Amino acid sequence: VVTASQAFLKVVADTPREIPLTSFSILFARYKGNLTELVAGAQTIETLKPGDRILIAEACAHHPITDDIGRVKIPRWLTQFVGGKLEFVTVQGHDFPNDLADYQLVIHCGACMNNRREMLSRILRCRTAGVPITNYGLAIAFSLGIFERALEPFPATLLAWRKIKGIA
Repeated sequence: VVTASQAFLKVVADTPREIPLTSFSILFARYKGNLTELVAGAQTIETLKPGDRILIAEACAHHPITDDIGRVKIPRWLTQFVGGKLEFVTVQGHDFPNDLADYQLVIHCGACMNNRREMLSRILRCRTAGVPITNYGLAIAFSLGIFERALEPFPATLLAWRKIKGIA
């Protein structure tokens, strides 16, 4: 099953455990970026504390809608996970900051409007700045407590995640 990340909770509840499940955004993390590095970046969510700055990066320049995933839902889920207010900065299209030092985490959209080279370039810029990066689907799955289930279709990445956690 491949779902929209924002529908994870309902789809997980409706999908038998033996059926593999992930999201469009997580598939794009693998297709356009570096899934293992973005999975490692999601680990940072566990260490966030109130007041931390999070960059939400969107590849396209869509018009935000009510209950927008990047401006409303992800900030809400992460704030609930952390248990306090976080500072979110949103950029769109090609407006990706040169200076990332003030951010504790970058959360990127699925990058369907970017090519692989541009997404890998953004990942490299984050790595060079020492700022972890993840994407929407991974951040949502982590904050909702269904991270491993969403990674099960990718056994090598799931194993790498378990090694990061010290449970492999």
